[in-house]
Amino acid sequence: MEDNLDLLKEIERWKGFFSTISMNEEWKPNFPREAIWKKGTCTLWHYRQEEPNGKIPMFLLYSPINKPSILDLTKDYSMVGGFLEEGYDVYLFEFGAPSQEDRSIGLEEYLFQYIDQAIKQMLVHSGQAKMSLAGFCLGGTLAAIYASLRPDIVKNLLLFVTPVDFQSVPEFSEWIEALKSGELDFRPLIEQSGTIPAHVMKAGMRLLTSPVYFSPYLSLLTKSYDPGHAYYWYRFNQWTNDHIPMTGAFALDITEYFVKRNVLLNGGFELGGETVDLKNITSNMYMISSRYDQMVPSDISSPLMTLVSSRDTHLELVEGGHASLIKNSISQHLKEWLGERA
Repeated sequence: MEDNLDLLKEIERWKGFFSTISMNEEWKPNFPREAIWKKGTCTLWHYRQEEPNGKIPMFLLYSPINKPSILDLTKDYSMVGGFLEEGYDVYLFEFGAPSQEDRSIGLEEYLFQYIDQAIKQMLVHSGQAKMSLAGFCLGGTLAAIYASLRPDIVKNLLLFVTPVDFQSVPEFSEWIEALKSGELDFRPLIEQSGTIPAHVMKAGMRLLTSPVYFSPYLSLLTKSYDPGHAYYWYRFNQWTNDHIPMTGAFALDITEYFVKRNVLLNGGFELGGETVDLKNITSNMYMISSRYDQMVPSDISSPLMTLVSSRDTHLELVEGGHASLIKNSISQHLKEWLGERA
């Protein structure tokens, strides 16, 4: 009898495995939302609370190299849903996929013409004067810069696996030195291509994190008999392949400001006629890093803790890799921390 049960489970496991890898289902949001502002390929989405409660809104700024679906993978694994459950109106800024027409949009344009405008729209829409700003990966870098420029409206700054010290990536130390010395120059290639295609962005991330993309399928196979696990795996795997292009101007700005000059650690820089200096950040700040993050190790994020002028700061180190913060959703400590400040 036991052998028969094992056989049935094995059959279900392989059926679940093949049906999952054969799926072709477009991602859809798991909670109601509406677009309240658009500019170019960028969209500001609003997830509304049923009853107004006076809490300041949450603005989510995801990385401009991936689709933000990881913030709302499934009904049970959704950071958007977690913030909604805690009583916050959620506003999600989505960059969208830039085209060749957007090739000249750089760091300055994204910050002042897109992100700043979207946040102003959010404040009008919510009727609030302040907000909580959450940034993820490179979106967290942009969030930190924004908080240094607009400390009057960013009450709480939440940063998840956020790169700050761009010269502390050991795998690229030789490349960084070559860029700084001028031996390596991507400018001609980027200027010729206009945008960096999504498949190139994907290849770059794979090179850094998963040169051999095989183990995720083993992860599916071990529990593919469980429909809930299989569906979560499908959505997560789908997100890992959902890279979007990067504009040439933005890529060049990242290379010049962050990689070559490391301006965030070296006293700031001028952008759009304003001074970007992380010491101007006064927001309550909560930073989350992942212990085994290959892409953004804690050493790349944590220097920010000593640069800001914030008096209320907290650093949380979670187990796992770059995307572990999503699997852990919103920790109980973060819920309590934010609840006392929003």
